[in-house]
Amino acid sequence: MRSLLCLVLVLLFSGSAFAERAVFTLLKTVKAAELTRILDEERATFLSTHDAHPDYTLPPRSTATNDVELYTVRYESVIPELGNRKITASGLLALPVLPDGSRIPAIIYEHGTVFGKYEVPSYSFKDQNPTPHPHYDGAYETRFMVGLFAGNGYAVMAADYFGMGDSADAPEAYFVKASTQQASYDFYLDALEFMDSKKIAPAHLFVGGWSQGGLNATGLLEKLEREKVAVAATFTASSPSDPFAALNGLMYHPRQGLDAVWLNTIVALSVFSFENYHHEKDLAKSVIAPDAYDKLRSIYNRSYGGPEGLMTLLGTFGERPLLGYFRDEYRDPAYFAASRYGQLLAEAETYRQLFKSPVKAFYGTQDEVVKEPIGQLSARYQAIMIGNEADPSPNTVIAEPVPGADHRRTFITAAPAAKAWMDELRARDASRPR
Repeated sequence: MRSLLCLVLVLLFSGSAFAERAVFTLLKTVKAAELTRILDEERATFLSTHDAHPDYTLPPRSTATNDVELYTVRYESVIPELGNRKITASGLLALPVLPDGSRIPAIIYEHGTVFGKYEVPSYSFKDQNPTPHPHYDGAYETRFMVGLFAGNGYAVMAADYFGMGDSADAPEAYFVKASTQQASYDFYLDALEFMDSKKIAPAHLFVGGWSQGGLNATGLLEKLEREKVAVAATFTASSPSDPFAALNGLMYHPRQGLDAVWLNTIVALSVFSFENYHHEKDLAKSVIAPDAYDKLRSIYNRSYGGPEGLMTLLGTFGERPLLGYFRDEYRDPAYFAASRYGQLLAEAETYRQLFKSPVKAFYGTQDEVVKEPIGQLSARYQAIMIGNEADPSPNTVIAEPVPGADHRRTFITAAPAAKAWMDELRARDASRPR
């Protein structure tokens, strides 16, 4: 009896400890046919907001070959910038339904910038959301990744980031490097443990991300390598790998007729995030023009009055150039570089290192958010570091142009191209003698 009681206590305590770290809830099983529809019909809707450039070629429709189980996840993490303060975060885990799923590849996906705090992975497949939409258009990238990767045998892990999804009451951690790394790293550890409980082991680990998520993808790669986690390969699409350089170029050298009118949203999300996560009192007021402060704060707080209010607000954003949303002293690029805001943007870079595994950085030649030189920046830096572009070292970053692609089309082209590349790496690894 005493032995039995001890065993029960061990099981209870081990179970509760796991539950305190992460709770995985089966949301639904999505059929392969529905995933294929997402990859086709919903792709067309996603791309309908802008006409395609004549130089752009849309990739063939992708299809899904297996069903997928979707799990929403709540897990515990910490905020490094705030002394490891505890936070409860959320994300999505997609597991392929396979005859033998004991050993499968996995990809950690980093999502891009979204206006709504619930346009994130864990809400991307929910039928009932905090707003009337059956699912969020801003979360289509996650739906696409699930159809493309999980619908073809990969596990997909996608964190919502701090201040998003189930942690929406907390400030958003936009461009806040250590917190964003921590959010995805802790999610990865909990997902590994959950998969192990289902007798699933990752055969290869990949990382990918679009837009802000491209920046976060190489940031996570940096963290994973620091923690001695082997990553097979990483892809980024439209990555602003150096936020200071990216924003500097958009502020002082705008492209007439190409730059998106909502680029000041990046300023709003980053400056208020820095103010909250780096304890920089009144940082936003020191950066934003006084007559634009309330507008940009409403973007960060999502207090613009729902989708209708957002559209009204966005309609005003073309009334002045991006630099017009800054205080007068920011007309001087040297002032911007020396400012605390400029310093924090510079600290958010995620490319100044020699990676231990290959990276492909896709960039669009008609991207309205990320200029071509910024899209090529990580590859150029690696070439300078290596000193020989013919060096066969696997830690070379390769810049892949997508001719004629705007911001969304860069992602739609990059993701299937990255999957084909990752499939090839897996096949090459499998053919090597053991």
